[in-house]
Amino acid sequence: MTNRTKGNILKAIAVTIDVSVPLAATLTQFPLWVEKSSEATMSGLFLIFAFLSCLPFIKQIKAYFRSPSVWVVWVVLLVLFVCLRNIIDEMVVVCFFGTVANVIGAGIYKLGNIIGNKP
Repeated sequence: MTNRTKGNILKAIAVTIDVSVPLAATLTQFPLWVEKSSEATMSGLFLIFAFLSCLPFIKQIKAYFRSPSVWVVWVVLLVLFVCLRNIIDEMVVVCFFGTVANVIGAGIYKLGNIIGNKP
């Protein structure tokens, strides 16, 4: 296996971590379906946080495997939601896991770059 292949595998693992952990936290904290009448409708908060969870994946496609720095967004949101804790405790959990996952993913991604650029 070449260093480039190893680097690409590490980059793919990093993006998977960046997307799956906050998405899983979103699924556990917000209901996917909200019963408003006889028909179920999708929760707006779920859609917002699912979109935020996928930001590293969207940036990945656009930047062709450049390091996603979305962890800064998660840190800002974490601080904001801690201040508004009485209203949105569930969002604090999602942002915490998003921050941790994206910091870990960024480190793995940089390691993938280092290994992938070796001759």
